[in-house]
Amino acid sequence: MNYKIIDFKPKILKKYFDLKVREMCKSCKRYSYKASCPPYIESVDYYKKWLPTFKQGKLVIYKFKLSKKDIKNWEELGKKSSLDLSDYLLKSRNNLMKEGHWFVIVYGDGSCKNCQKCSFPCRFPNKAITPFEGTGVNIVKLMKDLAKIELKYPVEKFKEFFRIGVILYD
Repeated sequence: MNYKIIDFKPKILKKYFDLKVREMCKSCKRYSYKASCPPYIESVDYYKKWLPTFKQGKLVIYKFKLSKKDIKNWEELGKKSSLDLSDYLLKSRNNLMKEGHWFVIVYGDGSCKNCQKCSFPCRFPNKAITPFEGTGVNIVKLMKDLAKIELKYPVEKFKEFFRIGVILYD
């Protein structure tokens, strides 16, 4: 695994909102089973107005290259990597708040995996991670533009995958 952090101004997010991205959430097997995912989170219009108001942003990118052995178990590695990213994002949020940044929000990719079974309402909202794509932001286009990385699917064919997080703060 290697990682990279790219600083950006959240105002640029205005050009990345796309209703099709949020609509794709309906094809996820976790749709309507996670309190931090659609349809239980705010609308794309809400995020379109709110997210660009932050002053600072960080795009956190973990890249995983898979060996032949890993290909068979990549979903297990995917879950562990998602938890690792969540841990990093939550620690970053807490550190930023200790530094005096009172307005800090973090987003991950894919559904929150902090609990084995999700409850409604969320039992641990301070640990819940909302998927950035759930806000309607086209993360594929954002990655291509900011990081010069083209996300390719399926994982089994290209033998790599990414975990992507976003930190927004004032």
